[in-house]
Amino acid sequence: MFETSTAEINSSVDLMMSILGVQNQSRMDAELLAGSFNYDLEHLVQAIRQHLGMDVAFLSRFHNGNREMLYVDKKDICNGSLNKGHKDKNEETYCQLIAEEKLPRIIPDTSQNEITKALAVTKILNIGSYIGVPIYLSDGYLYGTLCCFSEKADESLTNKDLSMLTLFAKISARNIEKELTASRLREAACDNIFDIINNCKLSIVLQPIYDFKAKSIKGFECLSRFQVEPYRSPDYWFNQANISGVGEALELFAIEESLSLLPLIPEQYYITLNVSPKHLTSLYLQSMLDKAPLHRIVLEVTERESIPDYKAFRNAIQHFRDRGMRLAVDDAGAGFASFQHILELEADIIKLDRSLIANINSDHRKRALVAALIGFAKETKSTVLGEGVETLAELEVLQELGAQKIQGYFFCHPLPLKDVLAFCEA
Repeated sequence: MFETSTAEINSSVDLMMSILGVQNQSRMDAELLAGSFNYDLEHLVQAIRQHLGMDVAFLSRFHNGNREMLYVDKKDICNGSLNKGHKDKNEETYCQLIAEEKLPRIIPDTSQNEITKALAVTKILNIGSYIGVPIYLSDGYLYGTLCCFSEKADESLTNKDLSMLTLFAKISARNIEKELTASRLREAACDNIFDIINNCKLSIVLQPIYDFKAKSIKGFECLSRFQVEPYRSPDYWFNQANISGVGEALELFAIEESLSLLPLIPEQYYITLNVSPKHLTSLYLQSMLDKAPLHRIVLEVTERESIPDYKAFRNAIQHFRDRGMRLAVDDAGAGFASFQHILELEADIIKLDRSLIANINSDHRKRALVAALIGFAKETKSTVLGEGVETLAELEVLQELGAQKIQGYFFCHPLPLKDVLAFCEA
């Protein structure tokens, strides 16, 4: 086995920083270096192959008795059979033998090693020289290997090259561990979301929408509440669902629960449903809307979320709008909103975000912006609704400026169906 000196490691650290384009870094040992970079693994495999000047580099994992290729970088002239996803039995590979220390980590000429010259893989992949190191995670678990090989023997391979490959393996282990942790968190979040769906731990509350002109309640926004301990906000659960890849399932479940309340709500009221633009083309959502009384439904699209293709979006919902469904742009003016949704979607309702409403009575800039939006709405025959109204002063300014509708804690908190209907009667 080759021994690696401290001087060689330090030299490799400097060289590695140069390879990866890191400038003005002080010298650091292998462990610190491994904890200080977060490079894409595919780029890392490519970088080590190019630096060592070898034909093929790969990062593999040991899984279910196989050595599986996760990342492969190679010269165009090389054997085409070794690609991402390729699998071999562990015992038939250099990787397993290197991990078991039955092979040296540097093999300048495979024809001169009794083990490698007898291995079938040597001939199959035409391996002339080889260098590889195991990848260990922080708990000591053997994950896989990082290796390079060339079709010709290469007597120039040295301890310095091995030091470099070892450092790259440490960085790889760090990134792999981060992804494994993230994957476990995603799986746990996914399990939690399906537990919520399967056990109906989501309920719908309704917040009344008050019409200034009619001087009465005209509709309700449907909002989700989660019966999960410890308590988390609805935004938390919807974010968890999106992170774990089941955002559509949770959102459509909430819409389905909201629509199930519609037959219990008197005919004179409408409901508003929040939907993400990316889920609008869902066949299940389309099916639910096809069966619903669309004249009693407002679909809300938040301005916090982008719409890559406005024309496609408009086309996707036009047949529903033709049947009476209305469209609202939610959270108008929130954060860094560009008002592009308002300009492009030809919405029936513009819902001003709470950030514009808060203290509007004492902030002339907010007052001016809301006045401009109300003026735009009049020109485009849209309705303006002020969200999150919490004080009488805010309500009075909105009414003075010409907003047609409001909702918020000043008027009524979100309530279960029975309570909100009792509130309407009162």
